Amino acid sequence: MKCTYFLQSHCRSCNLLDKSYTNTLLLKESELKKLFPQNNILFKPTVGLEHDATGSRSKAKFAVFSKDNELTFGFYHSDGTPRELEVCPLHAVGINSLLSGIRDILKKYKIIPYDLKTKTGELKYLLLSKSGESDSAEFLLRFVLRSKESLDRLKQSTADMQAMSSKIKVITANIQPIHQAIIEGDEEIVLSFESAIIHQFDEFKLALGARSFFQVTPQIAQLLYSAVADSVAIDLPSSLIDLYCGVGAFSFYASRHCPDVTGVEISKEAIDCAKRSVLTNKSKIDFYAMDVEEYLKKFPKKFEAVLVNPPRRGLNSCIIKMIESIAPQFIYYSSCNASSLARDFSELEPNYQIQSLQIFDMFPYTAHYETLMCLIRK
Repeated sequence: MKCTYFLQSHCRSCNLLDKSYTNTLLLKESELKKLFPQNNILFKPTVGLEHDATGSRSKAKFAVFSKDNELTFGFYHSDGTPRELEVCPLHAVGINSLLSGIRDILKKYKIIPYDLKTKTGELKYLLLSKSGESDSAEFLLRFVLRSKESLDRLKQSTADMQAMSSKIKVITANIQPIHQAIIEGDEEIVLSFESAIIHQFDEFKLALGARSFFQVTPQIAQLLYSAVADSVAIDLPSSLIDLYCGVGAFSFYASRHCPDVTGVEISKEAIDCAKRSVLTNKSKIDFYAMDVEEYLKKFPKKFEAVLVNPPRRGLNSCIIKMIESIAPQFIYYSSCNASSLARDFSELEPNYQIQSLQIFDMFPYTAHYETLMCLIRK
């Protein structure tokens, strides 16, 4: 992947871009093996991108600021200065090309960029998501505002944006009034008729709302979900609970081979999307919008398998103890932070052994990666 921003030291987000793609994978494999030095662990082959990383990322985040009196998209450098960046090669096809039209519409409706120094203006960030790589892929636009001062004008602009591209299905406003490096606030206002875009993964159609977590590299995500489904097909658990399930992708794939699947996620929006997908896909999965710890306390049901995909911080000791009280025969743990994964395994190790570890290169040309750890009860 070629990036002029990297070559000019303008942006270093892809900090491994000076290495060959193969070497970036070798670095990640080396780190994972250091974190798991135990003997007799099966490290499955790393799953990477088949082609160049260009266009592989389905999400984009742009800071919005004024440069030479022109509305500009980019990012804030570590020193707090804004830097223009509108043609990131990682972004999925169509994302970068929308920016020019969006800029013209924002100017037409007098949506003023926020100024960090003077604390004036309204528009702080533009967040875009694309539902996969097919020709029918849809776009979701989120505008992060300082206040509701420009909300009516932004609402009026939605018709222009959707007329510009019929693939723009969802437009929302997020209100973030705090003068800090916080990208989004608690209040999300849907401005379009639709509230979710639809991701097609194999036979499943999955709804995704503005605040719902979803993996950023669809090509790798699909392979990760399939790997979990393959493990479930081998183990054939009679029941499975998916903790931190998000919009339910793992749950749907697990349901191919498990007749009793339950998903738990604290985000009501994500669970609403998951329940919508249940109807669309005619699936039989139960989803609950609850804190994981609260759910496990309230419903101490036994499951033969537990699937977890927690935030970067991993699980806490209390939740690990609750999982152990379920006494599942199998645990499938997907993690975006191998350090917290290794820490959590140290607590599970007395009762569980690793069947396999596998890297999924969800974040190409960075030091980050997704790891799937499959455990079996001793």
